[in-house]
Order: sequence, then C-alpha cells, then structure tokens
Amino acid sequence: MSYRRKPASEVTPEYEDSGLFKNKVGQLQVELVPQMMINGRNDLVVRGFVNRNINIEVAFAGRRVKEAGPLEARLKQVRAKAIKEAAAQGKPPPEIDHLRLPVLIEGAWRPRFKRDQAGWETRSYYLFAARWSILGDDGSTVSFGSKPLVVAQQVQG
Repeated sequence: MSYRRKPASEVTPEYEDSGLFKNKVGQLQVELVPQMMINGRNDLVVRGFVNRNINIEVAFAGRRVKEAGPLEARLKQVRAKAIKEAAAQGKPPPEIDHLRLPVLIEGAWRPRFKRDQAGWETRSYYLFAARWSILGDDGSTVSFGSKPLVVAQQVQG
C-alpha cells in the first residue's frame, strides 16, 4: 500500500478541510467525558455522549488540535475536582462516564470500521469537530476552532 499523505508543508487549510469534512456539517450538543487519546494521525479523540446515553468519539484533527488545549484542560479539571470531592467525602472516585462536560460542537460525522476478535467489522462513527463552544470560568461561552473552508460532497450512486 502506498503512502498517500502530503507532507505537512503542502497541506493548505482548504485541502485539510476537504479531507476532514466529507459530509454535511451540523451542530450537536455533546457531553464529553475526561477520557482522551491521541490516535495514529495525531488527532485528539475524546469520548462523549449524545442524548445522554449514545456513546460517540469526537475527533479534533489537523490544525484544530492546537486549539483543543483549553478543552483538554477543562476535562482534566472536571476529573480532578470529582476525585477531590469524592476523597473529601471518603467515597471512591466516580465512574468516568458520570463526569461530563457539555460542549456544543459543529462538525461532520465520519464512519469508522473496527474488526472484532472474531474478524467481524463493526461500524461506528467519529464526529469531526470544526468549531466547539464551552462555558468559561466566568459563565460566558468561549468558542474555538473554525468553520470548514471546504465541505466535500459525497457522490450518491
């Protein structure tokens, strides 16, 4: 299999967005949990929930990863506060899925396929974030990211 990625120096914002946002972009209220990882493409991936119980993953990719620092810090703060409060009450730390940060995300869904131990592929989805908003320490809304410069259209056939 050939390596088809362009060198970072040749990737324009338009080219990046045409690769990330291949479907319609919309807004979605998501509750993120402080469970994060960096994938093989150096995207920040955060677990979250839609409609209180639908488990999803949100990806902050490309140039937007640099803007995700305050979101990462806020998620770590949510976890640290919950652990501290539980310890002060002599209780065990809460389950990670109960620690949620509401975030308004503008992005596009992308399918992902995972092979299970039996060899079956299951489809799940990433929400690729273009813009996102959280509440700041003072209660005001703080927004990050940027509107996609290009949204590629899938060919129906």
